[in-house]
Amino acid sequence: MIYFLRGENSYSAIKKINEFKKAFKKKNESFLVEELDGAADEISEALFFAAISQGNLFTKKRLVIFKNVFAKNEALMELFEKNAGALKDSGDIFVFWEATPLARRSLGEGGEKEISALFEKYSEKIQDVEALKFPELDKWLEKRSKETDLALSKDERALMIEEAGEGAEWALEGELEKLRLGEPASSKSDFPGKSDFFPADSPPGPFAFVEKMFGPRALLAVKELAASGQDVQRFIYVLLWKLKQKRMYRAYFEGIRTESQMRRDPKNSEEILERFISSLKV
Repeated sequence: MIYFLRGENSYSAIKKINEFKKAFKKKNESFLVEELDGAADEISEALFFAAISQGNLFTKKRLVIFKNVFAKNEALMELFEKNAGALKDSGDIFVFWEATPLARRSLGEGGEKEISALFEKYSEKIQDVEALKFPELDKWLEKRSKETDLALSKDERALMIEEAGEGAEWALEGELEKLRLGEPASSKSDFPGKSDFFPADSPPGPFAFVEKMFGPRALLAVKELAASGQDVQRFIYVLLWKLKQKRMYRAYFEGIRTESQMRRDPKNSEEILERFISSLKV
């Protein structure tokens, strides 16, 4: 069975992927979950073919997740086309997410085909995860603020979105966390300024450290971040948003690779983040 996510909204894509994992594990904890990330690793044809092939005799069912694996290697798309029918009828579940539109490729004897058309033919379901624009982003923020017991007003939400930028759900999640740790926004007569986000008696949120990562004391800031009790793995998403805002695109893509490394090696997240911070050129 095949599911296809397409679009650049990493927040929505990762949320949907996590929903697949949760639902899959709920049925049977012994089920196997495999994940390949093309943005972080070089995915060879052999590795890809092994992932789409049937599991071993001791595995009843697999959930196999592919993140952005086709953009760097056209041969993988040809392998997918040759095996798509078998994957569709397989007892395993295959989830593909491609963040960027894939150009037309020459695939097999049929000549040029739109890659999305192959997924439309073989997928159980296709879901678009495009970046949210206003007012969809406002609706999302309204819902999330209620879920965190903040109940932000329309003007408060508009100010947060203007500062974070459209499509910046990761950044807005950080803002909501800061508000939750401080005085509830619903009790304020005016939308809080930046100094209100970090009352003296509350721990700082990730945004208290993000600007410190761009300067001579950046490595010290990483130590301060870890000592403050922050989730170092979660902080990378806030940093990615800031890199994109600063138009540091090369660093942004290296940051995506760093995020993947931290996720696969959580015990060494702080060390991995330090190496990435050391590489930043500002």
